Amino acid sequence: MKLKPAFSYQNLSIVKKMAIGYIFIIFIPIISFGLFLYNQNYNSFLEEYAQGRQKIVNQVLNNVNVSTVQIESAYQLFQNNSNTIAYLSGNYRSDFEQVSNFLTYIRPLFSYILSSNQMIDGMTIYMEQQNGMVFRPEMARMDEFKLDESIKKLPLGIGKWITFTSGSNQDINLHYFHKIGNRNFEQDIGLLDIKVTSNFIKPLLESLNLNSKSNFYVLDQDNQVISHIEKIPLSKDSEMALLDQAFQPNAKYAYHTFNGNKMLIESFYSDSLKLQFVMMEQVDTVFIGIKKNKYILVLIVALLLLLLSGIYYLIASSITKRILKLSKHMRQVDENHFPIYRGEINKDEVGHLTSSYNAMIKRMDELVNTVHRSEMLRKESAYLMMQAQIKPHFLYNTLESIRMIAEANDDPEAAEMSYTLGKLFRYSLSGTKNETSLREEVDNVKDYIKIQQIRLADRLKVTFEIDAAIDNFQCPHYMLQPIIENSIVHGIANVRKQGSLSIRIWEDSAFMFISVVDTGIGIEEERLILLQGVLNGTMDVHRLQKSGGGLGIMNVNERVKMFFGDRSGIQIESKLHEGTICLLKLAKGVTS
Repeated sequence: MKLKPAFSYQNLSIVKKMAIGYIFIIFIPIISFGLFLYNQNYNSFLEEYAQGRQKIVNQVLNNVNVSTVQIESAYQLFQNNSNTIAYLSGNYRSDFEQVSNFLTYIRPLFSYILSSNQMIDGMTIYMEQQNGMVFRPEMARMDEFKLDESIKKLPLGIGKWITFTSGSNQDINLHYFHKIGNRNFEQDIGLLDIKVTSNFIKPLLESLNLNSKSNFYVLDQDNQVISHIEKIPLSKDSEMALLDQAFQPNAKYAYHTFNGNKMLIESFYSDSLKLQFVMMEQVDTVFIGIKKNKYILVLIVALLLLLLSGIYYLIASSITKRILKLSKHMRQVDENHFPIYRGEINKDEVGHLTSSYNAMIKRMDELVNTVHRSEMLRKESAYLMMQAQIKPHFLYNTLESIRMIAEANDDPEAAEMSYTLGKLFRYSLSGTKNETSLREEVDNVKDYIKIQQIRLADRLKVTFEIDAAIDNFQCPHYMLQPIIENSIVHGIANVRKQGSLSIRIWEDSAFMFISVVDTGIGIEEERLILLQGVLNGTMDVHRLQKSGGGLGIMNVNERVKMFFGDRSGIQIESKLHEGTICLLKLAKGVTS
């Protein structure tokens, strides 16, 4: 046994299908596009921001490198100054020569360098020779050097930048050391110590524009923090984990999420100073404008979604409403009721479907009516066969005997009635065809009226007005008699005053017209509306059957339509207590 799937898209109603289409065609794409656009803009802004800072800081680092070159060039001034070399080598034996040489040539050189370079905070030359005079603060003995002993062992002609830890202080204790050699560079005669001012890296700090959510670190060649500015509290492990991202020899940047906050980590390396500068910054405080743009983007997406939803609803409703109306109308169709859809029909696929449905319903109604008419003809044929079983001559002879007895008894009315009745029976029983001429129909009606006049006496007044060629105009048998019978029996006979019956026949090029006008009781308005609806095909004939009566007129109308075509038929107009007008409209040249 094959199990049916729990969910089948094909079995969903059109409204649910449109809702699913809205979700996958409008809602999800718009939301996805909005998120994608926001992320693209956000990431693009982050990249542009970091790259812009990189360019600015790299420019500052280039300036720092230029400054380091200027500071390092001070060594050349001392190394190439013969008086300084002579003094450090101990060539001046007398105190006068030493004092004169120092004050005349060496101290002015110190003053010149300090005044020409604002980044130099102080300079000291540590003398290797112990026999010379020491002029402070410019000169000092080597045994007075308090820093790392490894610096004393620098190779001759090699300079080195050294930084010293300053704890939590953001200032960097930065020195440049360089050995000074004798004239032939055979031995070192002094150690130049240039102390750099704390403003040396101030332009770098200003270019970084540190805020309240930023940390700044300076690391030496051993990746040890020698200076830092901390405005974001970090544990030691967290600090080291973030610094590990920056321990690279080349400048770079990266974004990392820490404690739910997005952080920008930027690293800048000074090749001349052999220092690594690392900045950590929470981007949420920087990109406040992006947050505002986020809300604006959400608003724009919401408005766009609302607009597209409205457009989608209008398009969908224009289709679904008409389909649902047609579906609701189609549920009213049954085997005895075929209503035509009379709603709005546009020139699109739904309109084409509706038009095709109406054409199908009309055709079905015609087919059902054809079957109904065929059934009526079958019953009529059976009736005629029953009539044929009666011995016509026996009936005629009996009526003739009644007429002769009436004349013998001097009863002319009975004799006339018997004679007329015999003619009526002869017309109905002796015919072998279902059609006759309109002349014979009129003569048969006149015989029927004679009998009714004998019965009603002065209460019935009848007039005939024939203005048409009726001798050769073919029509169904008993087409007029049921209409005349209704006018007399159900109309005139129900009033006490004298009633009149007017029968008029006229024609034009396309139709033969027969009007039967009586001054009888008339028809109630509700009953008249039902009769008119059944005759013009807008109401079900079964309603007429349930209400009782009127089937004779309906049968005549059906026979007329079958004989003369759909353009023919019966029209009834009536007013209660004033009378009834029955009009037969018979198309010419369409008889079957």
